[in-house]
Order: sequence, then C-alpha cells, then structure tokens
Amino acid sequence: MISFEFNLNPRYFPGAKRIKKLLLWALAFICSCALPPSASAQNVSEPRALSAAVQEFEDGSYALSEKELAEFIRKFPESADLPKAILYQARAAIAQQKFKIGVDLLSANASLAGPLADQYRYWLATAYLQGTNYQAAGDTFAALIRDFPQSPRLLAASYGEALVRFRLRDWRRTVELLQQPNGAFRREALLRPADELAMRGALLLAETLFEQKEYRAAEEALARLSEADLIPELKWHRQYLLCRVQLADQRLRLALANTTNLLALATVSGKRNLVAESAAMQANILEQLGELSAAVQAYEKNLVESVPPEQARQALLKIIELTLAQGKGAEAAQKLDSFLIKRPDDAASDVVLLTLGELHLEQHFAALDTNRTQTATNLFPGVTNHLQQALLNFERIITNNPPSALLGKAQLNKGWALWTDGRIPQSQAAFKLAADLLPHAEEQAVARFKMAEAQFYQKDYTNALPTFRSIITDFSDMPRVKESLFAQALYQILRTSLKLGDLAMAQESMKKLLQGYPGSFYNDRSMLLVGQHLTSLQRPSEARVVFQELLQRDPHSSLEPEVELAIARTHVQENDWPAAIARYEAWLERFGANDLRPQVEFYRAWANAQAERSTNALNLFTNFVARFPTNLLAPIAQSWVASFYYKQNDFGSAEKYFQDKILLANTNYSYQSLMNAGRAAIARQAYADAKKFYFQPLVEDNNCPPDLKAEAYFALGDTLTLEAPDLAKPLQKFDDAIVAFKKIPGLYPNNRLVPSALGRIGDCHLQMATLDSKQYDEATNAYQKVLLPGTKADIFVRSQAEFGLALALEGMAKLKQGPEREALLDAAFTHYANLLYEKNVADSEVADAFWLKKAGLAAARVAEERKQWEIAGRIYNRMMTKLPPLRDFLQKQIERTAEQLPSEKN
Repeated sequence: MISFEFNLNPRYFPGAKRIKKLLLWALAFICSCALPPSASAQNVSEPRALSAAVQEFEDGSYALSEKELAEFIRKFPESADLPKAILYQARAAIAQQKFKIGVDLLSANASLAGPLADQYRYWLATAYLQGTNYQAAGDTFAALIRDFPQSPRLLAASYGEALVRFRLRDWRRTVELLQQPNGAFRREALLRPADELAMRGALLLAETLFEQKEYRAAEEALARLSEADLIPELKWHRQYLLCRVQLADQRLRLALANTTNLLALATVSGKRNLVAESAAMQANILEQLGELSAAVQAYEKNLVESVPPEQARQALLKIIELTLAQGKGAEAAQKLDSFLIKRPDDAASDVVLLTLGELHLEQHFAALDTNRTQTATNLFPGVTNHLQQALLNFERIITNNPPSALLGKAQLNKGWALWTDGRIPQSQAAFKLAADLLPHAEEQAVARFKMAEAQFYQKDYTNALPTFRSIITDFSDMPRVKESLFAQALYQILRTSLKLGDLAMAQESMKKLLQGYPGSFYNDRSMLLVGQHLTSLQRPSEARVVFQELLQRDPHSSLEPEVELAIARTHVQENDWPAAIARYEAWLERFGANDLRPQVEFYRAWANAQAERSTNALNLFTNFVARFPTNLLAPIAQSWVASFYYKQNDFGSAEKYFQDKILLANTNYSYQSLMNAGRAAIARQAYADAKKFYFQPLVEDNNCPPDLKAEAYFALGDTLTLEAPDLAKPLQKFDDAIVAFKKIPGLYPNNRLVPSALGRIGDCHLQMATLDSKQYDEATNAYQKVLLPGTKADIFVRSQAEFGLALALEGMAKLKQGPEREALLDAAFTHYANLLYEKNVADSEVADAFWLKKAGLAAARVAEERKQWEIAGRIYNRMMTKLPPLRDFLQKQIERTAEQLPSEKN
C-alpha cells in the first residue's frame, strides 16, 4: 500500500495549490505505470469500439474517429457492423477533405453496403461534389435517385444533383430538376416543406433564375418562400438574393430599402460575415446610385473589429476607391494612415498596411506614366520613393508574429514591387512564397505565373517550363484563371520550349492555343515565334507554311508587317534573291509607314548585293544612309558602300566613305573604319596620310581594342617600309618599321599576327643587311622564331619565313669563301627545297603556290650558280607538274639548262 501525505499550507506557500495538483498528477502517472493494464482496456468489445468511434465522429473528432474505425475494421473483419464502420470511416475522411480516400473506401466496398447502399451512394456523391468532380457527383446523385426511390436521402440527393448542375452553370437543367412536378425534389419538398433542404432548393431555384437574368421570375420564387418558416441564416440569404435581383434589375431604390431588413436579419443571425456582407450590399447600391459619400459611410461599418479581415480589407479598399473617385486622394491616404496610427493592433491593421502598400505601388506607376496629360498628385506628402515605401508596408505584414492571414497577399505584392524594381531573383522568391501560402484561387495562379516568368527571365528555362505547365494542369477547375491566364501560359510554354530547343512541345502549345483560344492576343505571336524558330533551324519552306497560315487565320493581324518580312527572310535563307527582293518591294508598297521600314530598306539593298545587282545595291545603301543616318543598320550600309568602292579600286572614294562620321561616331565601327581607310590610303600610295591620319592615331588610342591595335601596328610597320627613303638615311625606315612590328609580340604575345610580325622583322633586317652584314644574323633569328614548333603561323607565313631564311643564308654565303660558302649555299638550297617539295606543309594544309613558285625558281637559280645544270633542269621539270600555268616559261628553262650539259648527257 502506497500512501502520500501533503502538508503544504496555501496560507504560507502561495504556490502550494499548483504544486499539489502537479504532485497528484505525478502520482496518477506513477500508478498507471506501476499497475498492469486492465482486461477491459486490452479487449474492448466490438459494439463499444464501434460506438466510441461513431461518437468521436459525431463530436467532430474526425481524425481520431477515422483512425479508430480503421482499427475496428482490421480487428473485426467479420463484424455485421462492418458496412457501417466503413461508411463512417469514409465520412470521417470526407470531413477532413480527404476526398480520394473517401471515394476509394465507398467505391471499393459498395458490394458490402447491404441496407446502407443508398447511404454509400449518397456520401460517394458528396465526396465527388466537395472534391469539385462535378460530373461524377451529378451522375452519382442521379443514380441514387433512380435506384433507391424510397431512400430517406432522396431530398438531399435531388438537391445535391441540382446544386451540381448549378455549379456546372447548366442553368436549364438546374431549373428542370427543381421545378419538374414529378421530379424527386418537388415530390420530397412537398412532403417536407419545412425541411431546410427544401428551403435551400427553393433559394437555389431563385438564384438560378437570377443567373439566367430572369429577374422577375426569381423575385416571384423568393416571394413564394415563406420567410416565417426559414431559419435565421436562410432568411438572410433570401433577403440578400432579393436585393441582388432588384439591384441587377436596376430597381436601385427598392433594393436599397430592402437592405434595412437585410442588416436586421444579419444582426439576428449573429454571424459576423453576414453583417459585413449586408453592409457591403448597402454600400454597393449607394455607390451605383452615385451617392458616394453615403456609400463610404456604409462601407465604414465594416471597419469594426468584429468584421472578418478579408471583408474589412474589401471595405477599406472600396472606401479608398470611392474617396479617390471623389478626387480626395490625399484624404484616402490620410484615412489609411490615421487608421493605422490610432489602431495599430486592430484586426484590420494588416489590411491597412496592404492597402497602403498597394497605393504606394500605384503612385510609383503613376509617376512612370509620362503619357498622362497631368502629373499625378502625390497622395503622400514628403514621400518620393513610393516603391521602397510599398516594400516596407508589405514587409511589416510579412514579419508579423503571429503570421498574418494576409501573408500570401503581402508576398504577392512584394513580388510585384521587386519585379518592378528589376530585382528579378528576389521577386521570384517572393512569388514562390506567395504561391505556397495563397489558397487555390486566382491570386495563387498569378503568383505561380510570375514565379515562372522570373525563372524565364533568368534563363532558368528547365524550371520555368514545368512551372508554366502547372498553371494549365492545376487550375483547370477555375474558369476565371482559364480565361485570364491560360492563353498567356500556353504562349510562355511555347517560348520556353523554343529556348530549350523542344520544337514539338512548342508546336503542341501553339495548337492548343489556336484551338482553345481562337481570338487570343497571343495566337499570331505564337505562330510568328514558331515560324521564326523553323527559319533558324534552316527549314524555310516549313516556316513559310506557318506564316501563311497565320495570315489566313487573321488577315488583319497587327503583326502582318512583321510576318510578311519573315516570309521574305525565308526566301533569303533559300538564296532565292529575286523572290526576296520582290517581297521586300511589295512590303514597302503596302507598309511604307510602318516602323520596320528601315529594316526592310536595308534588307532589300542587301538582297540586291547578294544577287550581284551591285549598282542597285550601291544606290539603295547610299539612299538608306542618307535617309536613316541614325539607324543601327546605317554603319553596316555605309561600310558596304565603302567596301564596294575599295573592290572597284576607287580607293579615294573608299577612303572617304570609311572615314564618314556615321562610322567614326559608332564605337562598334570607328576603329575598324579607320583601319580600312588607312588601307585604302596605302592602296592609293598615300603612305604619309595612312601613317598620320589612321595607323598612328589607332596605336596611340588607349581605347582601341587590342586585336585591332595589333593590326594597326602591323599596318604602320608595312607603311613605313613603303615610304620613300630619306636620302641621308636610306635604311632608317626599316629600323622604324622594326620598332612597330616588335610591339606586337611584346604587347600582344598571343595575337595571331605575332608570327607575321616576326617574319616582317626578318624582312626588315634582310633589307638592312645590304649595308650592314650583321643584320643577317638578326634576320635569321627572326625567321627561325616563326619556324619554331608550336607557333600558330599559317602555311603562308611559314613559307614566307622559310624563303626569307634561305635568302639570308644566300646573302651570308656571298660574304664567305670556300667550304664555308658552300655550306651556307647548301643550307639555303635546303630551305628552298623545303618549300618546293612541300616538306613544310601539314596534312590538313595545301602548299602556297606563290611561295612554291618563288622557292622553286630560287632553288634552280642556286643550282645554276653552282653549275649544277642537271639538278636545275629537274627542278624546272618538277615545277611543270606543280605549276601548269608556267609550263611555257619552264620549258624554255629546261631547254636552256639542257644546253649547258655535256654532249653525252644531252
């Protein structure tokens, strides 16, 4: 026997009572752990287990009830009450909105239902209805009515079927079900006229007639419904519907008078939402009557603490809207600020913060709208950064503790503000949180859509695509979302698919868009994108089919000029220049005032150039530059004109056009144009001009791109070698040229011109060696650097260096005698032979004919100088096979060398 004694006196120990309770609880826990479980706890009887689970269901403990019923079914699979247990388990699941579980339980066990078969059918239909599977719900209710004409659920089932048809907006069928004299609803309602479902059916009939705009018939149906027999909530619904009918029928004064009774009935019902709806109805009617001040006063009734937050927010929004409509913008803002200052902890404070944030957003957009004839008044004196202020308001809601019911809306608006501010990654995070927090409604769809757009703009196409597609799959049950977002979502799916290279998905989206939304703003745009993508895939004929179908579907499309231009480009892609030119000319005749005209003028000129209609192209490009000098394509046109004159050897005109202000003022063309002008100056032998006005300024300009500056140094070096020599210092120009050439490997060691510059350095030293034999060593050093393994010199540059090296060795040989001279000549001959016999040519290259000719003739010359006539003859003979155009010349050389051979050789 365990005993405990408590001697804590509450008089001397204030916490004694609380501690005593804790000790008693601890004692109970210890005892429960010490004693073995009772037999009854281990073996609850079948009836008691079922009864307990049903009572838990009836008391609203649905999760516990569902669990206990599942345990009952497991423990008593042979119980006669098994159908009842399954039914209650399904109902418990349905009550928790686990509709699929409820449907599966009732469907799978329908054969066990027995006397409860009609109940199974009824709750199956109810699960479908609450799960928004309206078609299945209607069919199941109808089957119950047909198969169980004596069911006590007949009235509920007939009302349920009518409600389903109402939800499906099948007004005609709804009226039939509720009004047919021999129909189930009418029969049951006549038997039980005071039943709540009979009254709800009568209200549903009136609302259906209202939806059909049969306002007088709806009013008569409401009049037949005795107010005295209705429960308070339905009395209110009857009066509310009456006000709606009269409001829609434009009997505004009568509707306004009826709102007095509406407010009284709402008060009697004791339901805050009905009171709020009544006040909103009264305010709405006053608003339509143009009594805006009175409407504001009516809406202010919904700003009290007892009004649900959403309805308070709507009231506040309307108050602000109506205050603004009266031109009292500052008053509207003041109302919000005042409300927040006086009642910061009010239930509607989050509503006020949200509305203030939205007003600041509107102020921001108003400030951006430069098309307004008047500047928008600043509703918030002293505030200039409305975007930041909006974000602060939304952030206050987001950081509230406990979390606000408007958290999802605040995140959505925060996303919009961040998006507007160009902070796309941050806006994506806000839109995602909004999509997670908001209920399954239009705003959630918008949040999801904006999240996908943010992903798209960040080029996260892989994640953007399923997000866009989820809008189509997850919101198909919402007509407003389908109407407002589905076409745009399909268009974005198409765009994203094209970015991912999935043409099939893009074409499928286009098909759905064209079929499901034939009048959509996005139809012609989607077809244009698909056609352009086909063009980019080099499938011009397929693209043209899409473009032509677009024009057939919508002959007056606003995109017609762009589509016709795209069709012309398909001909360009096929190199069908006459067809392209004809399209461009037809376009200019039809759409000459369109903004795309400069592009078309340019493309027409370009097509003429490609068709080798050079005179036409020259005139068109020249006119284009004169007419559209500031267009982005003007520099390209000007450059073409200059290049045309260069190719015609009109170097003076080429130089003039290359240095035109249109090219020099454009940073993308200015440096290259100076370079080209310099080359034109060289071509007309104006070496001083080329150096002074073009190449020297380029190498001195710190902003000149490195690759082009390397070219300028190279051109400057070449120009210096071409200038007339100073008679006092005839070789100085080569020394100056070497300085320019050396800048390239020194400043730009990885530039492609490095090998060429080294070769030209060797050439300059070779020229200087005529007066200074030490220069031969410098020349050979430069040439050998070009020929080192791993250099990026091409076959021409390597051949030039090899030939120069041979020349240098020949020059050095002339300064020697005897064996040393012969060794140098052997080395020179070897390098010439490397070129002649193509030993310097890689497998992927072709020998350069220019250097092959020069090397062959030089090798033969060395052989002749050494009296090696047979070798020289064979070289000439070899060259005949390699260079057929020189056959006649080489034949004479062969005959000449043959004459030098001894007679027996001849």
